[in-house]
Amino acid sequence: MLSVGDFSEFLFEVYGYRPFPWQQRLLEQIVRDGHWPKVIDLPTGSGKTATIDIAIFHLALEAGKRESRLAPVRVVFVVDRRLIVDDAFGRARKLERALSTPSGPITKKVAQRLAKLSCNGTPLSAYRLRGGIPREEDWARTPSQPIVICSTVDQIGSRLLFRGYGVSNTMKPVHAGLIGSDCLILLDEAHLAEPFRQTLDWVHVYHGDKWRETHVTSPWGFALLTATPGKDLQRNAFTLDEEDRADPILSRRMKASKPARLVSLPLDGKKENTKVEVEKEFTKQIYLALDHFQRKENGVATPAIAVVVNTVSKARVLFEQIQKDMSEKSDCILLIGAARPVDREGLEQRLDPIRTGASRTLEKPFILVATQCVEAGVDIDLDALITENAPLDSLRQRFGRLNRDGRPIMPYAAILGSSGKDLVYGEASCHAWKALLQVAHDHGIDIIEFGVDAFRVPMKNEALTRKEDAPVLLPAHLDLLSQTSPIPSPDPEISLYLHGANQEPDSISVIWRSDIDISFEEKQIRRLFMLVPPRAAEAIELPLWAVRCWLEGNRQSASDLGDVAGNQLLEERRTGNENRVFRWRGDDEESKWIFPREICPGDTIVVPASYGGVDEFGWNPMRTVPATDVAQKAANAFATRQFAVRVAPGLLGESVDSEDLAAALARSPFQQPWELLNAVRGLDLPEDLAKALDALTHAKKRNLAAYLDLYGEDEESRYRGVVFVAPFGIESEAREEGGFTATENDFVGSLPGFPIPLEIHSADVERKAEEFAIAVGLSEERIVDLKLAGFLHDLGKVDHRFQQWLHYGDPLGVDQENGQSVLAKSGYPMLMALRTKVYLPAHWRHEALSVRIAVETKRFAEAKDPELVLWLIGTHHGYGRPFYPHRDEEDNKLRQLPNIMGLPPKLEPGAGPQSLGFDWNGLDWSMLFERLKARYGIWELARMEAILRLADHRASEEEAGREIK
Repeated sequence: MLSVGDFSEFLFEVYGYRPFPWQQRLLEQIVRDGHWPKVIDLPTGSGKTATIDIAIFHLALEAGKRESRLAPVRVVFVVDRRLIVDDAFGRARKLERALSTPSGPITKKVAQRLAKLSCNGTPLSAYRLRGGIPREEDWARTPSQPIVICSTVDQIGSRLLFRGYGVSNTMKPVHAGLIGSDCLILLDEAHLAEPFRQTLDWVHVYHGDKWRETHVTSPWGFALLTATPGKDLQRNAFTLDEEDRADPILSRRMKASKPARLVSLPLDGKKENTKVEVEKEFTKQIYLALDHFQRKENGVATPAIAVVVNTVSKARVLFEQIQKDMSEKSDCILLIGAARPVDREGLEQRLDPIRTGASRTLEKPFILVATQCVEAGVDIDLDALITENAPLDSLRQRFGRLNRDGRPIMPYAAILGSSGKDLVYGEASCHAWKALLQVAHDHGIDIIEFGVDAFRVPMKNEALTRKEDAPVLLPAHLDLLSQTSPIPSPDPEISLYLHGANQEPDSISVIWRSDIDISFEEKQIRRLFMLVPPRAAEAIELPLWAVRCWLEGNRQSASDLGDVAGNQLLEERRTGNENRVFRWRGDDEESKWIFPREICPGDTIVVPASYGGVDEFGWNPMRTVPATDVAQKAANAFATRQFAVRVAPGLLGESVDSEDLAAALARSPFQQPWELLNAVRGLDLPEDLAKALDALTHAKKRNLAAYLDLYGEDEESRYRGVVFVAPFGIESEAREEGGFTATENDFVGSLPGFPIPLEIHSADVERKAEEFAIAVGLSEERIVDLKLAGFLHDLGKVDHRFQQWLHYGDPLGVDQENGQSVLAKSGYPMLMALRTKVYLPAHWRHEALSVRIAVETKRFAEAKDPELVLWLIGTHHGYGRPFYPHRDEEDNKLRQLPNIMGLPPKLEPGAGPQSLGFDWNGLDWSMLFERLKARYGIWELARMEAILRLADHRASEEEAGREIK
C-alpha cells in the first residue's frame, strides 16, 4: 500500500532530500479536501516546482479508483514568460527518469501504480510544449498516460479554448479534450497572467454539473502559484506557516539580506548621448561588483553577476560591450528567451556552476547578461545583480535569484532607473522608481532591502506590472469556439482571453531554412515539408508586431521587445521592403507564400535563411548574415520513427559547391537510393550533415527512399539536390519525443505502405478504445459506446471508389462481394491524383458515410447513447464539427455493401451528415452537436472524441510495428 506518509521517502529517493514542511502539508490538504487550493502563496526560493511531485504522488495514491479518481493524469506547469531555461521541465524529466528505473521501494510503488494507468507500461512522461507546429509529433498520444507538460500561457490557453496555436484544425478538439479534462493546470507566477487566470475561472464555472445534463467524473482544476498574489487572491491562500519559517533551509533563504543601491540614469539630452551614458553606468556597476568581492569578508572569490535589462536590444548591446572589455577576465553569457530550443542546449549547461546548491567552482567571474527570461523558471543563485528598473513585482522576481540559497555572503546589487516611461512596462516603471526613491528618502539612504522578510516597499497597483482584464467568456463564445470544422467567421479572438486587450501574445513561430527561397513553388515546398516537417525545436515564438517590423525592414523596432507579453508601444513603419514568408499549416490549401501583413496569430512561418534575424543566442533582427539551418538537429529526436536528410544548396558548407553535388547525383545513372547515398557521402560535407547521412545506413528494414525532384534541375538538366528518407526511422537508442499522428487525414492515415484489412483494423481500434476508456475511468455505458464506435468508425471505407483508390486504381483488385480485399489501409505509395480518376468527390470524407452505414448494422443496437456513437464515428478525423467539406451524389443511389462486419447487403439512398437533409430522430448533424454538448459539456465531449481518435492512431501505430518486425 502507498500512503500520504510515504511522500517524504519518495522525495528522498528521487532527489536525495526531504520535503519542506509546506510540501507535506499541501499534499495532506489535497488528499483530505479532494482538490487543490486555488492560490498557493509562496516566496521565491521556497521550492514551488515541487508541486509537480505532489500532483504526481497524489495521482499515484488515486490510481486504482477508476471512476472516483480525484487526481488528474495530466499535470500542466504554465509560466507566462519566454524561458531560456525551464527548470520545471528539468525537474519533471528527473522525476520521469526516476520512475522509469526506481531506486527505492516507494518510488517502485509509485511507478507501478502509475504504469497501470498508462496502458503502455510507462509510469510518467515529461514534455516541454514549446511552439505549436502543424503535424508535429507531440505529447497528445494517449488519453490516460500520466504526464507532466511544461509550457506557456499561449500554448496551453489556446489549446484549452479549441484554437491551439499551430495545431491543425482537425487536431484542435483532441488537444482541447486533453487539456480541458482530466488535467491540473499549475499557473506559476500567476500575477503575470491575470487575464488567463480570469479565463480559467470561467472555464472552471463551465465545468460545473449545472452546465451539462450528465455528471462527469473526469477531474479538472487549476491552482495559482505566486509570490505576489495581491489582496484579492491572498484570502484563503495556502501559505507558509511557523513550522516552515523554522525550517533551517527556508529560514536562511527568507532572512538573507539583499541590499540594493539605487542609481539614477540620465534622462535628458540627446538620445545617443544618453544611450552611451547608460551603457557606461552598467559597465561601471559591474566593476564595482567585482571590487566588492575583492574583499574577503564578503564571502566570494569569483562572483556570478547578472545584468538584467528590459529589452533584447539593450541586452545585446551590453553583452557586446562586456565581451569587448572583459572577455579575458570573465566568462560572459547572453540569455534571451526568444531563442531556438536546439541553440539553448549548450547555454543551459553553462549555467550549471551557478545553480542553487552547486559547488560554485568558478575559475573566473561569471557575467550573465539577460532579459526578463531569468525572472521565472531558472533556478540560479547569483552573487551580484545589476538590473534595469522595472515594476516592483518584476524586481522582486529578479532579486529572487540573488543569493537564492541564503549563503553566508554579502551580495552586491544595484537598480538603475529613471522617471522616464519604459518601452516595455510603460508608466508602471515610473511609479516603481518613485516608490523606491521615497522609501530610500524616508530612511535617509540610497539602499533598499530586497530580502524576502525585510522588503518594505508598498506594493501599490500602479507600481506593479499592468494587469489586463480578459473579456467575459460567455456560453455563446464557447459554442463558437467548439466549432473547429470549419472555424466560424467571425471567431472570438483568443489572445484577448489569454493576455487581455492591450498586450501582444507570443504567438508566431518562426523557422529558418537554408534550402528554400522565394523562387520555390508552393507545391514544391509542401512536398518538401511533408518529408522534412518544421519542428518546434527549430522555432522561436515571437510577437506578431515584431515579426512584421523585421520582415518589412524596420529592424531596430523589431529588436526593441522584452521577454514578456507586453504592450506594443511601437508603430509599425513600413519601408516598402516586404519579404515574403511561407505559412505552414500542414495541408495543401493553407500552406503558401504570404506577405507580412497576412500573418495571423498562431501561424507558423518558415523564412529563407538568407533573411538573417537569428544567431546562436536567439532573436537578432539587426543581423543580416544568413541564419544557420538547425532542422537536422531538431529532427534527430524523431529519428526512430521517420528520418529524413536533405542534401541541397544552402546546406553544403564551404568545401562543396552546387556543381559538385549535381555531378555526384548524376554519377548514379539508375538513381537507386543506396547508390545515391554512397555518391553523396563521398563529398566533403559539413560534419553534422555527414553524420546524418551515415545514420541512414542504419535504416530500419533497410528501407530507404530518395527524392530528387524537390529542388529542380540545373542548366545541364542535373538534379540540384536530394532528400533521403528512412520511412520507418533508424535504429537508435535516443529517446523518442513522440509518435506520428497516424490517421489525421486519408492521405496519410490510409497509406502506411502495407495493406491492412478493414476487419482487422476495426477490431484493433475497438480493442484499443476499450483499453483507453477503462484506463481513464469512464462509466460502463461509455466504455460500451467507445468500443462500438471503434468497431464501426471506418465502415465508410467500403465505398467502391475509395477501395479502388486503395488498390491503386485497379478495379480488379476489389472484391466487394466476399469482402476479402476490403482494406482499411493501402499497401501502395498512393497518389492524390488517383482520387479524381476513381471519381471520388473533392475533399470526400469516408467517416460521413460511416455514420450512414453504422445505423444499419446489427451491432449498433448495443449503443447506450446512439447519438454519441454516431458523433464519435462522424468526427474521428476532426471533420464534421459541425460541417463536412464535401457533397456526394452517390448518397442518392442504392449501394451494394460487402459481406463483412455484419453489414447489410444494401444501403438505401439517403442523406449523409454532410447534408442538411440528414435526419436522426428529428436532428440534423449540427443540431446533434448542440444536443451532445448540452448533455456532456464541450470538453468532455471532446475528450471522448480524443479517446477514440487516439485509439485509432495507436492501433495504426501498433499495426505498423507488427509490419516492421
